[in-house]
Amino acid sequence: MAIRKAKRNAGISRIDQREKRTHGFFVRLSRKGKLRSAFFADKSHGGKRNALKAAQKHYRKLLRKYGRMSRRAWAQIERRKSRSGVTGVREAVIKRGRRKLAYWMATWSPSPYVVRRKLFSTLKYGWKKARGFAMKARRAGVRNMKD
Repeated sequence: MAIRKAKRNAGISRIDQREKRTHGFFVRLSRKGKLRSAFFADKSHGGKRNALKAAQKHYRKLLRKYGRMSRRAWAQIERRKSRSGVTGVREAVIKRGRRKLAYWMATWSPSPYVVRRKLFSTLKYGWKKARGFAMKARRAGVRNMKD
């Protein structure tokens, strides 16, 4: 398995809005619920290339100050509201022929580029127990993640 190199301009987006005369690079870094952002306009930095260099320098400065995020910390960020209330745990309905089977599914990534899933049948365990088992499996999976 090949290890991918980090994206060169991670956290940096290009913004080109003709109608608003906005051209430049937008830097974003979020840590512990706080978003840090800055805009680097082409015009005030002497062109596109210089604006990008300034944005990259600023992003590196933010990373030094606030640190990189571990895979485990990234996996535990709440991304959207779900019925389980836990990131990586969801209800799933799987079709087997004409039957539809309901499950609670736990998902995690033990190492880079590897995904593990564990299903718990609501028919076998009941809705509440299957949900609890899925939440427990997710927590155990995240605890055993390699950074």
